Amino acid sequence: MRKLFLAAASAAFAVSALPAAATIVIYQTPGAVQPAENVLFQGAPPVGNVVLGYTNTTNTRVTFTGTEPLATPSAGQARITGVDGNISQLSFALDPGFGFKEVEFNIFGTGASATQALLSFTDQLGNVFSGTYAIASGQNFFSARAFDNQFITNVLFVLNGSVSDVRQIRIGGIADTGIGPGGDAVPEPASWAMMMAGMGLVGFGMRRRKTGIVVAS
Repeated sequence: MRKLFLAAASAAFAVSALPAAATIVIYQTPGAVQPAENVLFQGAPPVGNVVLGYTNTTNTRVTFTGTEPLATPSAGQARITGVDGNISQLSFALDPGFGFKEVEFNIFGTGASATQALLSFTDQLGNVFSGTYAIASGQNFFSARAFDNQFITNVLFVLNGSVSDVRQIRIGGIADTGIGPGGDAVPEPASWAMMMAGMGLVGFGMRRRKTGIVVAS
């Protein structure tokens, strides 16, 4: 029985402690990633450096944060910029505990002073995948995909100048990341099952040991 308990407990610990593979790949080719949902800016108006967007299918809230007051021009396609008509830094994320598998956006460089963009994608474990890319006048499509058990939880770009706006923002594969609000991993169903089995064996072993005790007179 003791050997069975130790085997079950070891298996439960091994399953719950398995590290997730960390892989987020960044692309520069338009259409390399085709996320399922468009992000629209038809919700609350911008408040200072923060804008709220919502996906067009699941109505998931996306929070955009800049280093300057932001604006969402209503004419044409959904886009976001600074109130002065230019933007140089922006990040966006879902509500805490949620992430997405795919993202695509267009850093629109018409009239841009920026020539480079530092892109950073953070996963649910806090790993950051980044790279520096050239910015041309006109359209600059960037995208990323998370593989294995990873989710993208934050996207950030920092330019060495400014561009007119960011547009055509799309995300896909929205889901609970399994990481709680405090940053702790939430065990998957298989992990729960193994841990419950281990605890059950502990209880069973303790009960048998108790019933086997002989009290001396």
